[in-house]
Amino acid sequence: MRARNIGLVAVAVAMAAAAGGTVSFAADAKKAEIPAAAVAEGEQVWTTRCSLCHGAGGKGDGPASAPLNPKPRDLTDKKWQASVDDAHIETVILKGGTAVKLSPMMAANPDLDGKPDVVRALRVKVRSLGAK
Repeated sequence: MRARNIGLVAVAVAMAAAAGGTVSFAADAKKAEIPAAAVAEGEQVWTTRCSLCHGAGGKGDGPASAPLNPKPRDLTDKKWQASVDDAHIETVILKGGTAVKLSPMMAANPDLDGKPDVVRALRVKVRSLGAK
């Protein structure tokens, strides 16, 4: 049932993106609406940057993770998910690991400064990984 629900969310995101609308994420603690274009850009950033180390499923097993020490965070870890707030996740996404005393191997994304909706979309993506 959970896989079906995730699939339905993906379809809704795609349909809203195609229509140029906004997407509401129930997983978003503030239930804020994120414009579909920001969701699409966030997915592109996830695919081209984040998943290289964190893996497509967020387990820290991406193709570039093998030589890294420490290993990338397993974003599916429910204990970790419960230990951090949304602001922490957004800070790491935007400013990198050193901003929160984590590994400098977690790169900053300064090009996302001024794109808060894209950062929020990425945070929602990270949170969704912990729901699996």
